[in-house]
Amino acid sequence: MSDLNQLLAQHAFFAGLEPHLIDRVADMATVAEFPAGTWIARRGTEAGTFHAVIEGRAGIELASAGQPALVVATVHPGEIVGWSWYIEPHRWQFDVVALDPLRTVAIDGGLLRVACVDDHELGYHIGRRLARVVASRLDATRHQLMDVYGHAR
Repeated sequence: MSDLNQLLAQHAFFAGLEPHLIDRVADMATVAEFPAGTWIARRGTEAGTFHAVIEGRAGIELASAGQPALVVATVHPGEIVGWSWYIEPHRWQFDVVALDPLRTVAIDGGLLRVACVDDHELGYHIGRRLARVVASRLDATRHQLMDVYGHAR
């Protein structure tokens, strides 16, 4: 098993995937490193990469004119950055910055989309896992809004 395959197999997002599916994903991936303060994604730009965080933290930010950026989520090792590569129009919905020196497995989102269509088993597992990430992030955002604006009436 290559180092890349091992990194994916040990990552929480890919946990439990069959080795042949890990092999497929590894064929589309490289290890990426970002110094602290580096932008990984900018809202509105093409979302072509999916990152499985190995070391460090990334901040998912939402900026508003005249307001400081709000960190809506912090991504830790074992979590992922990016679901916009999967959902049209394939544009980043948030800004993402490396909060620490960050090491990820960077997966080509375009190739993975094609592989998910061609291999329904892979598509099912990736789609299901991404849905859990999106639901979790929406729930975390709801909690943040309740903290800021108070409990719903």
